[in-house]
Amino acid sequence: MPDEVLFQDYVKRGPILQDKLREVWARVMEKSSLMHRRMYETRHTFSSWALAAGESPHWVARTLGHVNTSMIYKTYGRYIPNLTRHDGSAFERQFVTNTNKKRDTISHNLRHNGQNHVPENGLYN
Repeated sequence: MPDEVLFQDYVKRGPILQDKLREVWARVMEKSSLMHRRMYETRHTFSSWALAAGESPHWVARTLGHVNTSMIYKTYGRYIPNLTRHDGSAFERQFVTNTNKKRDTISHNLRHNGQNHVPENGLYN
């Protein structure tokens, strides 16, 4: 039996078929003392939690059996941290860091060459 099959029928030695899977799911939910939820809802919970935790959208798409990430971005994009509250912040941090490094290097070189004036914006044309 392939290792990639999540729900396996150990009696028949193969994957559990859809109709049987519903029965198995209902028994598992009943024994677990968890509030009933459909497998489909659990799939959505997994997707949104995985993305919110920082997992790659490509990995989530593959795990769900999708051929590409278009549905992941469309449905779950709001759970991907860098697509929500941090839009542009990574670029801004990189830009500010590089600008500050460039400004520091120019200031150092000017002082080293006996010049003391550095434009307020720190940029030279």
